[in-house]
Amino acid sequence: MVLGALVPFRVPPIAFAQDQPIAVDSDRGADGSEISEIAPVEIPQGTAEPVSKRLFGIIPNYRADQAQDTYKPLTTTEKYRIARSDSFDWPNYFLLAGFALQSQVAAGGFTHNGGFTGFTQYYARAFGDQIIGSYVTEAVFPSLLHEDPRFFRLGAGTFWRRVYYASSRIVVTRADSGEPRFYVSEIAGNAAVVAITSSYYPDSRSPSEAAERFGMALGNDAISNLLTEFWPDIRRRLRFGHHYFFKT
Repeated sequence: MVLGALVPFRVPPIAFAQDQPIAVDSDRGADGSEISEIAPVEIPQGTAEPVSKRLFGIIPNYRADQAQDTYKPLTTTEKYRIARSDSFDWPNYFLLAGFALQSQVAAGGFTHNGGFTGFTQYYARAFGDQIIGSYVTEAVFPSLLHEDPRFFRLGAGTFWRRVYYASSRIVVTRADSGEPRFYVSEIAGNAAVVAITSSYYPDSRSPSEAAERFGMALGNDAISNLLTEFWPDIRRRLRFGHHYFFKT
């Protein structure tokens, strides 16, 4: 679960095969005649850029990973390690303060909602949302249901294919066997998170408010997937623009 998820506010593209360039290796036989052998020239393949575990270098996103040629499932320990990192990575402490202040002001104002004392309550709720959300959807449910909580970035393909892929990963995941399946940990897990955290949201216990918080949790995770998918491309374009601007 991405930070702040519960805080109020494949037809793949057709690959056209290209003929490999060829090189001619020549040698001479015993009678002095030239013997030619056509051999393919190996084209070096670029390595995929590693997926950052922090969106924009700040927001913890340890469930993000690069698409794998050969699928390797996570152990239970690794699933809990992802949840721990998403919960207790140091940027969270500052980011959650911003979410808490935003919620407090939106609820009627900083002073009207208890000032600093009220802020500590909002902060505790935001921190509880983050820990419970991460552990339930990234560790507990995936371990019990043998599901993979990671989002695998494609990094290639048409724009709309990548948008569809990233958005659909909130309902599709991989089982530990590597087979695709319905993402029960995401859907049922976030529903369980809403039910649990409602215990300390006394004003958000109606069915409509619970449904709103559930929808925001899924929406935030979909946005997190999209940012994970496209941020490296955006960053490369920004670097190119910066280089071009200062070269001209």
